[in-house]
Amino acid sequence: MRPTLSHLLRAGALPLALLIPALPVSAQNPSPTGRDLVALIAYYDQSDQRSLNAELARLQAKFPGWTPPSDIGRLRNRSPSSEIDLIFRQIAAGQLQAARASIATTKEQFPEWTPQADMIQLLETAEGQERLDAALMAGNSTEAIRVAATTPALLRCDRVNNAWRIAEVQGRTGDVPGAVRTYQAIIGACTNYPEIVATIEKADGIATFEDVSMLIDQAADRFEQQGKALAELKLRLALGRGLQVQGPDLPANGMKRPKARPGTMGAEPEPNRVTQVAAPAPTRAAPAPAAPRATRSASAPAPAPAPRSGGGGRVGGDLQSAAASGNWSRCVQLAANSTVPAVVAQRGWCAYNLNRPMEALAAFKSASGSLRGTDQRDARFGMALSYLKMNMTEEAAQIAASTSLTRQQRVETESIILDQRGVAAYQRREFARSIEYFNAIEKISGGLRRDLAMLRAYAYLHVGAKDQAKQKFQILNDQLSTRETRKALNDLD
Repeated sequence: MRPTLSHLLRAGALPLALLIPALPVSAQNPSPTGRDLVALIAYYDQSDQRSLNAELARLQAKFPGWTPPSDIGRLRNRSPSSEIDLIFRQIAAGQLQAARASIATTKEQFPEWTPQADMIQLLETAEGQERLDAALMAGNSTEAIRVAATTPALLRCDRVNNAWRIAEVQGRTGDVPGAVRTYQAIIGACTNYPEIVATIEKADGIATFEDVSMLIDQAADRFEQQGKALAELKLRLALGRGLQVQGPDLPANGMKRPKARPGTMGAEPEPNRVTQVAAPAPTRAAPAPAAPRATRSASAPAPAPAPRSGGGGRVGGDLQSAAASGNWSRCVQLAANSTVPAVVAQRGWCAYNLNRPMEALAAFKSASGSLRGTDQRDARFGMALSYLKMNMTEEAAQIAASTSLTRQQRVETESIILDQRGVAAYQRREFARSIEYFNAIEKISGGLRRDLAMLRAYAYLHVGAKDQAKQKFQILNDQLSTRETRKALNDLD
């Protein structure tokens, strides 16, 4: 039997739905039974048209709601065949009202036929999905939960997307505790590990880190063999929020780990235990010393281009056109004297793209106090990017940690924050920590810039992991052989 979330509804993990009173059963129109049709079929087989017509008239007088089929010969077979195929095709195509009508017609033509249970369940589930979709589109999480509670198949783990969508609506409407309970229900019931990870990552865009940490611990209790992977996931999500953590040892065989000291990673935890989160990082890192010889420090990365327009119809046509065409200077000029929040936010994006982050930050700050919902979220995203463009990593991390960014926005800000933290840690000669930052970037973005990859390779060398360093340098040299990669490999031989 597939796992289901319905038992968690009863246990209170999701709000209980009200009992729905049974609908009255409408009176059924009587139809002839097989015994009533014996004479009619006999006259049909004998081609006795006069007797056939008389028998039809008698039956219709006795059963006024019955309509005989156009082909009387079909009455020989009291079980439908092609009709059943049609009904299943209609359900599969989403033609649910047509399927209901076909069931009614088939029952009239075959009075002794009863629709099989799997047909009715499939139809009711499809109808419930339609009602659930409508509730979610309307942002009505209460109605969505009620529909899901009355149609348990909607909350099976093979339809986990329904629970994800319910949680998203709960989060958007301010019911974050309800969303967390929904994520708990998924993690407690479903067995597909990738879906568990996806659930935690979705929660990261809505919940506090304390809640996310609790969800990871819950998953670790169920998936003990994934303890290390879940520990790395917690570490990555923590770093993305600007939190200091004590995490697992670096994933490199034979690496020497430096002794723990204030501000650095602690000792290796017990196997399969997820990382513990400490207090938020200081608001600003101390000035970094020069990078050691035989390495080079990576400059702060330039964030990806900001959205070119914002505010939809609330932004003037000329302003929107200037932003859409990339004419940032004209965009700033057009929006210069406006106090309309959406226009001020648009000025922020245009100033950002002109590489004027201080001006952009001031505009985003001014607009965010008056904007609401996704517009306010996007303005705060602009604030985080502006801070990052000025290498104010900690300030950006605080904005990211206190804003319900979209998944894409969070990945973008996380990557840049980890980038800047990793370079700063390397320059402070905290090489083990810098490796963890760089590994986290690679995990969330699917790759690592070449300059950061070089720093990581040197960091492995500095912590005594010569084999890992050589492997990293070799990969870089195979991709693009340069004097620097060749020298690093020669020095390791």
